[in-house]
Amino acid sequence: MSSIIEFFVAPDDGVAASVVRGGPGEDLKQATYGNFDVWTTLVEWESILLERDLDELIDTGGPEVVGHDDGTLVLLVPPQLTAALADAKGDRLAGLVERWIALRAEDGEDIEDELAHDLLGEMAWLAADAERTKSSLYCWVC
Repeated sequence: MSSIIEFFVAPDDGVAASVVRGGPGEDLKQATYGNFDVWTTLVEWESILLERDLDELIDTGGPEVVGHDDGTLVLLVPPQLTAALADAKGDRLAGLVERWIALRAEDGEDIEDELAHDLLGEMAWLAADAERTKSSLYCWVC
């Protein structure tokens, strides 16, 4: 588990990797959360939204690391997941929230409904911005 997780939009891997030491600055659109397993979360969201087998996604190793320094990482949110999140609105987004909460509950983790809605709503908003600006969605993990 990490203590700080910041999802952010950047124009390319180089810009994203440059934030590894201090996190994304105010010039990058971002959303900050903490204390959850972001590797598992991204794979689960991808499995749910893209209807892909969870075990197969886990076997691929998860998101690509574009920057690392002394335990701090910058991950590229897979482009297919970014596109799917950008398209997730209304019932589709609500369905993702419900399925993710249920999936986490199977592993004994209780995620509050309001937190899950807020998190995935912000992810959908950031992903839509990334798609609109032909950028990518990243995650800084410290």
